[in-house]
Amino acid sequence: MEQIDIYDQFGEPTGVVRDKEAPLGPDEYRMAVGMWIVDKSGRLFLTRRSPKKRYAPGKWENPAGHVQAGETPIHGVIRELFEETGLTVAESQIQLLGCSCSWPYLGRDYGVYMNVNLDEVRFQKGETCGAKWVTFQEFAQMAQAGEFAPSLTRHMRGYRQAFLEFTGNSHSQALDFLIGEENK
Repeated sequence: MEQIDIYDQFGEPTGVVRDKEAPLGPDEYRMAVGMWIVDKSGRLFLTRRSPKKRYAPGKWENPAGHVQAGETPIHGVIRELFEETGLTVAESQIQLLGCSCSWPYLGRDYGVYMNVNLDEVRFQKGETCGAKWVTFQEFAQMAQAGEFAPSLTRHMRGYRQAFLEFTGNSHSQALDFLIGEENK
């Protein structure tokens, strides 16, 4: 049973701790975190969700998960990255790309520049089952084709421009389709 802190819509902990699967009230949120890794060639690191996952099995995403009770979002994303891939980063290496709010989730998404040898990635049983590098163009095509867990693109709406700048694609219009989805 994984315990999580419950947050308000502004990202402040309410002091309530609950099981991750427990239902939430209309003003209660879970904190989700994600890590974008970009290598020296500008490629993006993606992981594949286990086919055994209840939500979005087999879909691609960035390493991501939930913040546990008593944990800060930045420490949660560092932990999730390690658990899902075996990769380690220091807090000083990563930067906040953006925040999102889509009930019942608040999102905090981070980025790090690092090179990763795919042969050294360790997968978490029941969570991740694959990893790959993609170019930004391949990423945009995958997003358009619906190959990602829906939460990835839903959260990205809140920090799309920061993501484009982080990946070196600040003038790209390849993710403009997300703007139209913001009103859904």
